Formats: sequence, structure tokens, C-alpha cells
Amino acid sequence: MHMNAGGNAAVNNAWDQPRSTTPPGTRYRDEAASPDERQYGIAIHLAAGLSALSGGVPVLGLIATLILWRIKAKESPFLDDHGCEAVNFQISLLLYYIVGGIVGGILTAITLGLFSIVMVLGAVALFIVGIVACIRGAIASNRGEFYRYPICVRFLRGSLAA
Repeated sequence: MHMNAGGNAAVNNAWDQPRSTTPPGTRYRDEAASPDERQYGIAIHLAAGLSALSGGVPVLGLIATLILWRIKAKESPFLDDHGCEAVNFQISLLLYYIVGGIVGGILTAITLGLFSIVMVLGAVALFIVGIVACIRGAIASNRGEFYRYPICVRFLRGSLAA
């Protein structure tokens, strides 16, 4: 315990201390990430974008990302984190499309086709989020930064964290 400015006793605990030395608004970086690791991380994120660009094979990006991640996961914490995050995002997107399609199909039938407009807008929004997020992940990897995808459910954990 120590005395604060008002002369009252204050308790020192971990909550009073700053939790990170990283300034607010900046990303966590892996200063040890080599240029090769950064380039491989870019490939992981861009492979994830294949789902959106594959034209009918929505799991192509998931499969490619999963393979790239598992090849290097045990060699680099940086690549393990980027790969795991990209795979989780691809699984999340796939589930959003499936659930959205089922629920949207039911609501479209109930509303005699009117809800189909909402379904199309939702699918377009997911497509745009998928492309933009994969590009942002690749940029973060190039900078040696860690990246967290938006609207991502983290089903899997990295192999080094377990």
C-alpha cells in the first residue's frame, strides 16, 4: 500500500499498472519475423482470398490457407498466428454464407421473394468484407504486424499456443 495525493491509503495491484507498452492505436509487431516469414504470411492471407475469387468453389481458400498454415505452423509463431487467424476467418465466412442461405431461403419463401433483396445485399457485403480483410491481413503480415480479422469466430487456436 502507498499513500495517494489525497493522503488516503491506496492498494497497488496489477490493475493499476499499464498492461502493454504498445501505444494505443498501434498494432502488435513481431520484430523477429524474417522477410521470408512475412512473405509467407502474405501468401497465407492472399490464399484465403481465393474463396471469394474462385467463382463457385467457396472452400478453395479455406483449403489452401489450411495447407499453407500447417506447413509452417510449428516453425514460426508469427506464421502460426497469421495462419490460424486466416483459417478461422474462412471457416467463419463459410458458416455465415451457409446459415445466411438457409435462413434467407426460408424468409424469402415466407415473404414471397421480397427477402431475396436482403440476401443479395448480405452476400455482397460478406464478399467485400472477405476481400478487404484478406488484403489488410497481407499488408499487416508484410509489416511484421499481427492481424485480427473482423467478424471472425476463433474456432481454432494456434499450435504453439496450445
